Amino acid sequence: MKNEAQVGGTTVCGQPTDAELRDLPKQGYTAVVNFRMPEELDEPEAPKMPPGITYYDIPFTGATLSREHVEQTRAALKSSEGKVLVH
Repeated sequence: MKNEAQVGGTTVCGQPTDAELRDLPKQGYTAVVNFRMPEELDEPEAPKMPPGITYYDIPFTGATLSREHVEQTRAALKSSEGKVLVH
């Protein structure tokens, strides 16, 4: 995945492709956390996640980041039982 890095056991990367999203379960992922704002996405709807992947949509920018975003992210990471991809 583009600009992929491991941060504390979580994978952080750029926008994954549809093919990369489809392969996530095979790699042990169980969740995707999306921080991108809706206007940044090519499609207005949430991406089609493969079975077994929970999708969390927590959009923010540097200017709009709030405690609520941090709390939502912590909850998503804590509730995920497998690997988590954040973009």
